[in-house]
Amino acid sequence: MSASTILYFTPGPVPISQRTSMAMHELLYHKSEQFSMIHEELKASLRHIIHTDGEVLIAPGSGTTAAEIIMRGMVPHGSRLLMLVNGRFSSRWSELGKLFGHDIHILETHWGTSFSEELLEDMLAKETFHSVWITHTETSTGITIPLEQYCSIIHRHSPETFIIVDAVSSLILESINMQSYGVDCLFSASQKALAAPPGACIMALSDRAMRHCEENAYQHSIQQSMVHDLLSMIQASKHAQPRFTPPLPIISVLYASCREIVNDPAYQEKLKMQSKRIREMIMTWKGCSMNQGHYSTGVSVVHHEKAEEIVESLKQYGIIIAGGQDAWKSQVFRIGHMVIYSESDLQRLDNSMQEILEHIA
Repeated sequence: MSASTILYFTPGPVPISQRTSMAMHELLYHKSEQFSMIHEELKASLRHIIHTDGEVLIAPGSGTTAAEIIMRGMVPHGSRLLMLVNGRFSSRWSELGKLFGHDIHILETHWGTSFSEELLEDMLAKETFHSVWITHTETSTGITIPLEQYCSIIHRHSPETFIIVDAVSSLILESINMQSYGVDCLFSASQKALAAPPGACIMALSDRAMRHCEENAYQHSIQQSMVHDLLSMIQASKHAQPRFTPPLPIISVLYASCREIVNDPAYQEKLKMQSKRIREMIMTWKGCSMNQGHYSTGVSVVHHEKAEEIVESLKQYGIIIAGGQDAWKSQVFRIGHMVIYSESDLQRLDNSMQEILEHIA
């Protein structure tokens, strides 16, 4: 089976459209005027998508790279951090905080469920934290939390606390208004709904966060780094230049993709309608179920007692989906829908699943 006939329904990396992939080699040199122009236009598109007037940084790496850069540059040594954990990726930020020697406090809920707002209020009323780390969409469980409500609770009970948001699997897919929600730091990556190849991470910072980064650097309260120095990245970005050599092909595609997204005011609504269509399709699949709650627009997590067998069987039909993770490895499969698929793509997925489920032992 040729690579061109394989259909990917994975929650990142996502399929890249032929139109945007043609931009892959348009940027050849990062010291050129062309790069500076594209860099500034790309940042403007990202500001529009994120709804912020603050600084936006683009750097080589993954979403985890962005989290580490922010952890290093935003969080002083030995800070008390509150982590909202409801799956594999949200737990990663707790691990990262411990590596940096911070005092980590975890508000945890069962996989497949969202957090109690009352528990968050109670935690913030009793204790103070440097920052709260929120994973907007947990890719391992398909749960999207109500970000605006959580931000409101944090501002009401602990206005000095910084809000840091993992938007890797929610940017574009879910409603995010960084400025009106009062988010201090937000990070994402190129290979999800931004519809570019992996290799670039995105970080957005509020004015308050920028001032805090400067204070941390001048007071030497953070761990130094040559490559992952947040303040140096900010200073370079203000001059439309990267700190080090950027992933030029990725930035070219990201620029083209973001322009397409920004120029289509109905783009997010199309993704939401597609998500609804796929959930309705899943509900007709024999033996399959989904968690009730805050569904993600970008990934559907489906429970089936033979999930691993289904993942392998779909490969025979030229369709790639993702398996479960950790405790859910043998219990679920995950269907990514972070970009727009054609009607024939959706029908191919549905027909293949119906056939597999009719014959699976």
